[in-house]
Amino acid sequence: MIKNILALDLGKGSLGMAISRSGMFVTLLENLRFPATHYEEAIKGIRKVLEVETVEHFVIGLPLFPSGDPCEMTPIVEEFIVMLQEEFPNIDIAKQDERNSTVEAASLLHDAGKNAKKQRKTIDSAAAGVILRRYLKSLGQDVD
Repeated sequence: MIKNILALDLGKGSLGMAISRSGMFVTLLENLRFPATHYEEAIKGIRKVLEVETVEHFVIGLPLFPSGDPCEMTPIVEEFIVMLQEEFPNIDIAKQDERNSTVEAASLLHDAGKNAKKQRKTIDSAAAGVILRRYLKSLGQDVD
């Protein structure tokens, strides 16, 4: 069973994060905001998480058009993966299709009683949680 996985949902000025310590349960972490395209700030935020969490694997959402073709963010995420590999060479990195993850996250947050305005602070991490659940399911690991 794969565990100690940190999921990442990278945006132009934000990073949503979620973690699975057990490989079965997903915990949302605080969204990280940074000036647009200052991805070194996202790396610093990940480094802070690693100071308190044991992480053996990253799974990062790969943005694609509904057709499966690359979109504007795809090469940005690919470049960020290179940054991750350079900064954290001992942590495995997997990509997970993130199509519709934000829509799914918004629906889950709505079901939890958060309207669109209240979702703004947590939507990226909720999307990272969706990405992590999809990844765990793709490995055949039951997810709660």
